[in-house]
Amino acid sequence: MKRNSSVRYGFTSDKQGKGISGSTLKIIAIITMFLDHSAATIINKMLQIKGLDKIDPNDFERMKDFFAQNSSLIFSYGAFRIIGRLAFPIFCFLLIEGFQHTSNRWKYALRLFIFALISEIPFDLAFYNTFFEKSHQNVFFTLLIGLLVLQAFSLIDEKGKEKNWLPILAVAGAIAAGCTLTYTFSGIIKYEYSVLIIIAALLSLIMVILYLILSKRNQKWSIYFADILVLAVGMILAQILQTDYAGFGVLTIVIMYYFRNSYVKSVLAGAITLCFRSIIELAALFNIFFVRAYKGERGLNLKYEFYFFYPLHLLALYLICYFI
Repeated sequence: MKRNSSVRYGFTSDKQGKGISGSTLKIIAIITMFLDHSAATIINKMLQIKGLDKIDPNDFERMKDFFAQNSSLIFSYGAFRIIGRLAFPIFCFLLIEGFQHTSNRWKYALRLFIFALISEIPFDLAFYNTFFEKSHQNVFFTLLIGLLVLQAFSLIDEKGKEKNWLPILAVAGAIAAGCTLTYTFSGIIKYEYSVLIIIAALLSLIMVILYLILSKRNQKWSIYFADILVLAVGMILAQILQTDYAGFGVLTIVIMYYFRNSYVKSVLAGAITLCFRSIIELAALFNIFFVRAYKGERGLNLKYEFYFFYPLHLLALYLICYFI
């Protein structure tokens, strides 16, 4: 059955009939993404032609002269990249909306997978000038993994309560939490590999004990810890595949989903999460102004327009760079 364009989505809102729709948010995300990608390809290529790649970064005098002579290009590059930080959190926001209201989540996932494959060659051409670059995969793969993680959460919540395998997943999730904490600490304080193994074992043991205590009080904790395992698997998969935003992208989707009942909290949590990846992601906080105006309605049906726009705009950027 065809969904009415005025259908309300799952976030809490009292702005029905006012503000902006989901399609407007999608257009904002597309524009900011296009500016970001234009800077990363066209403007970057122009800077390279002007000799940026031939200057030693430690040669401050030459760098100073280069910046003075090309200030407009450099300003445009920086401005567009900062504006581009708004795009990914909006796409995550809309992914969560779609996940909650699509009639078939598996078809949704299949659609993301198909366009991830279609977009990979244009992505590699635009950013790496090659048909295949294994070190970086396009954002559709990140969104796909995030969607599958959310679907696994839903299945565990619906079917796992009375299953014997739930405690096993929960214990594995507790161990995964301990290992994740160890990995986080290792990025802040450098330890020997043998010390990290001991820390991981201790933290994992603590998390397992914590799970056993909490699960006796409320079975919901079994679901929470099982979700941690699913999240860890999703983040590891994104990290191995080196998708755009990698593990942080999947984590951002999950955290925004956790705060899905509030526009502002969801976007705020997503922006804060991304800041652990790079401080420039603070720019995503400006999305708060857009989601505060969001009225919880779909608006125009632009589903396939975005799917096709993504690979086509990358291909166009590659061709422009090719002929510069």
